[in-house]
Amino acid sequence: MARLQHMSHEHPLVFNEDTSSPNDTTYDCAVCAEKVLGSSYSCGECRFYLHKKCAEAPSEIHHPAHRDHPLLLLPASGHRNCRICRFKVKGFMYQCSSCVFFCLDFNCALLPRDTAGNLIETLHVAHPHPLISINPVESFKCKGCRDTLTDASYACFDCKVFFHKKCLELPTEIDHPCHRKHQLSLVSFASNQNLPSCNLCQSFCGEFFYQCVPCNVNIHVACAWPPPIIEDKSHHPHPFTLFLKSKNPFICDACGDQGNHVSYTCSACNIQVHRDCISLPRHIRLTLHPHPISHNFFLRVDRNDSRAWDCRICYKKVNIEHGSYSCSRPRCDFVIHVQCSIREKYLYNVVEVENPDELEETDQLYEPKSCIIRVIKEIKVGDDIIARKIEHVSHEHNLIFSVEIEDDKYCNGCVLPIISSFYYCSDCDFFLHKACAELSRMRRLWFDSKPSSLLTNGIFKCVLCLYQCSGFSYKLDDGDDQRCCLRCASIPHAFTYQANEPHYLFFDPEKIGKCDACGKDLSDEFPFRCKDCSFALHYRCVTLPRTARHKCDEHSLTLAYQDPNDYPLHHYCDICEKERDPQLWFYRCETCDNAMHRKCVIGRYQFIKAGSKYTYEDHLHPLTFVKKIYSYPECVLCGKPCQDLALEFVEHGCKYIVHWTCIKPSDDSDTDSS
Repeated sequence: MARLQHMSHEHPLVFNEDTSSPNDTTYDCAVCAEKVLGSSYSCGECRFYLHKKCAEAPSEIHHPAHRDHPLLLLPASGHRNCRICRFKVKGFMYQCSSCVFFCLDFNCALLPRDTAGNLIETLHVAHPHPLISINPVESFKCKGCRDTLTDASYACFDCKVFFHKKCLELPTEIDHPCHRKHQLSLVSFASNQNLPSCNLCQSFCGEFFYQCVPCNVNIHVACAWPPPIIEDKSHHPHPFTLFLKSKNPFICDACGDQGNHVSYTCSACNIQVHRDCISLPRHIRLTLHPHPISHNFFLRVDRNDSRAWDCRICYKKVNIEHGSYSCSRPRCDFVIHVQCSIREKYLYNVVEVENPDELEETDQLYEPKSCIIRVIKEIKVGDDIIARKIEHVSHEHNLIFSVEIEDDKYCNGCVLPIISSFYYCSDCDFFLHKACAELSRMRRLWFDSKPSSLLTNGIFKCVLCLYQCSGFSYKLDDGDDQRCCLRCASIPHAFTYQANEPHYLFFDPEKIGKCDACGKDLSDEFPFRCKDCSFALHYRCVTLPRTARHKCDEHSLTLAYQDPNDYPLHHYCDICEKERDPQLWFYRCETCDNAMHRKCVIGRYQFIKAGSKYTYEDHLHPLTFVKKIYSYPECVLCGKPCQDLALEFVEHGCKYIVHWTCIKPSDDSDTDSS
């Protein structure tokens, strides 16, 4: 019985012809971390297994991806990624003897070799360097056809390009039934040319494609030999048959878009579809809707139902006689275009669902944990029972319910004026709208597939409106410190916005046009657009407070959407005294007939509440945010008057004041207010 002493194990390993187990038990190879099948070496005492090829792998190799130094076989340590495929290395790795940062996993390190032990190389007219045979790496795409590398492939490690073996062996000329007039010649895309699209499927060609120069016809490799029959019962119960016609535009029954020349038909269902639409998922789920939605080739509606159906992503009309995704729940009219589900797949976390009936309509987040730790006392208001005194997760003192609105009080949660019922602290200047106090500690936002957790302290920059804020925020679960303010978190994907007239807005990722509030390009930020007209707003302009205050006016200011006064001298800001555009939004005081720029009222730090605490590493006391109105002490760092947002400490004999701009973190750069 053959034995092997391997560096990875203390005991001798015994050779096994077959590792299969009668009880279907499987083992992972200690070197490559893949399942052990076929011939292997093992230690029965320790249940330690190695593939035969892994056990016999050389302890040192030379690799064309790193020609300067040899690579040594070593156990993987820490979180290391292969420098070729970028996957995490498991088990053992080949690491450079000199450049410790360079390592490869087994699949990328041990390249195919010929019988003499040499690397397998080939030359191709489309590439200036020799190409080396590699094991398939599904994280890469073939430069020739743009499909993933699932079979024999070649690579140029100098240029970091990959090709299928079959693409390198393509014939130089072909006849094609969709262009019988001339033969098509194989050409290679030049980097100084515009990437052509395939005349058959309209997708972009890869590096290799077939072309008829006189007729300007381009056909990419996948369309050169389309399979005659495609059968995929996981997506459709019947096989699809190829239908080639040189001049036959059609409307795809699966997605509703036009196709040319190449289609597939199902004679049992009498439908004609694009090749890519054959594999459309039957059922999907996305963040915009609580139920799974299903693909239909047509929607059957009640004969008395004459309404138009809008896609709930792009809000354009859905032709219900062609393919779409819709909710099958009773009285639920949620429907989206197939192409919207594909284009916005990552934005709305579109995932395939095997069986929608097995999926719960809600998840644990619909039974959230409240921020109210304990209700201490209750009162009855009409027919409602309301918590009169509460213990809240955000504050050290108990909070008391009130409906007596006071001027110049701001919510510590959303940093907006207190204009409705609220909770307050009788010991300090702390206020929360009732709605802000009752928020859940976790929620799912429509633009984030993962649940977001509520944070109740800190200074942050909102990822959507780009304002620097204090107060509550929802932390996005993306690994970085990405936070969304309560104002932005409260904005749904689609809603009615009341300006001079109501507009039904939806989030539009295309970012075309200008914002009606600030006049800037929508490409600058995240936009919302009216489904019925050209009205559009930036995310930050949607969240502009309807009322605001400023030290230049004793009254509350109201957001105005257009200035009806056409007297030119009236079109000046009463704060900065500069001219303003009467077509853009502004704030006005109706009592004093004052008009002000939005940015002059909102400023850079409107959403950092005065009184909020901040710890500055270069000062031993906790600092408090202040907004000076009547006196402007000098900043201890720059020596200039503190007319803008500042922080101070004035107790225990310490008088310290500093501009926020002088000490704020460098990554929280200011964004010009709209």
